[in-house]
Amino acid sequence: MRQARGFIGGKFLPSSVDDLIAQVSAGDQQSGFILQVYGYWDMVSAFVIHGALSEQLVYDTCQEMYFQYSKIQTYLPEFREKMNLPEFLRSLQSVAESTEASRARLKLMRDNIDRIAEIRSQRGSPTSNLHG
Repeated sequence: MRQARGFIGGKFLPSSVDDLIAQVSAGDQQSGFILQVYGYWDMVSAFVIHGALSEQLVYDTCQEMYFQYSKIQTYLPEFREKMNLPEFLRSLQSVAESTEASRARLKLMRDNIDRIAEIRSQRGSPTSNLHG
């Protein structure tokens, strides 16, 4: 799980819905990392929805979840449609977008991710298809 979290928190930075689909569908170790990490956060979010965990506790202690979700947030609706997976990461989306504070956190993290992508592109480092 540490290696998967390291990949998702680092190199994983899809540049489009098609890039996200390609990475998830690759069938390699990195696609497994993507599904493992996002599946974990979806499960944690389901615990919140069903009352097993406090939403405030998750907000206070799981900034990583919001950061990782912000990497795919804009692509998620089209990903679901193209992959015919209408329920994919619904719990994660519900919790991560549930409050004004969480939406503000996501915006801040998305802005930071955009800066990271810009820095990488200036260095000549690819920001997509990084699972090789």
